[in-house]
Amino acid sequence: MRSLITTSAIAALALSLVAGGALAAERHEGVTSPGPENGDYYQGIFGNDDAMTPPAPVARPMTSAVVVQQPRLAAILHELRAANHRMDAERSSGKLSSVAFNRLRREERNIRADATQVAAMHHGRIPTGSYAQLQRDVHRLDWNISRSA
Repeated sequence: MRSLITTSAIAALALSLVAGGALAAERHEGVTSPGPENGDYYQGIFGNDDAMTPPAPVARPMTSAVVVQQPRLAAILHELRAANHRMDAERSSGKLSSVAFNRLRREERNIRADATQVAAMHHGRIPTGSYAQLQRDVHRLDWNISRSA
């Protein structure tokens, strides 16, 4: 009699563990919950969300559009930073008027935008012809700074 009670208790315990494990596995793998705990914030807002849940986007590292890796782009951006410092110094000393300062700043921003656009079109590199034109633009900016001051 004692072994029958022990055997049935062990069998009931084993069956409950197996059934609980099966329910837990089924709940996590097959059925998605209608809340944000599955990673989809907007799931459950629309009526037929469970019908076609889109796949999660692939995680990509955050990068900027143009990474300064190439020496030509780095040289152009360095010269533009130097021109920026020179404009700030001339403006703080009172040699540049606000109109000239704003005009030179706009010219510097346009050159920077052109350089990054050319680099973006050529996978971070600047071709020789474009580099020569950008160099001329930077030299003209320097000349305009000295002429305006």
